[in-house]
Amino acid sequence: MADNVHPSFGEHGICAVCKRNPVNRWCDYVVEYTNPVTFLRNYKDFVAVNSGNDYTTCDLPICDKCATSVGKDRDLCPHHMSLHRQAKLPDGYQRRRQAQARESMYREG
Repeated sequence: MADNVHPSFGEHGICAVCKRNPVNRWCDYVVEYTNPVTFLRNYKDFVAVNSGNDYTTCDLPICDKCATSVGKDRDLCPHHMSLHRQAKLPDGYQRRRQAQARESMYREG
């Protein structure tokens, strides 16, 4: 997140990637989901179990130059940005996914 970070954050306040610039962000890539619940009996229980942040982020201290913004107040380190880019389905799979979604919509409607 692009928040004000205490100068001593990270190793002496220096970016963990380039090791030159001051730290003012940290990586927001989710590295672990900590909510083990899969099925619940009702929506009330679902909301109770899933309230709050049940995930852990990378939190690698990074500078403006090494960070890539991927949304409002969301920044990724170079390593996790490369993984984020790979998350997009290849065109062939993307077309099949969209066709399946259209077919499901027609069946339900």
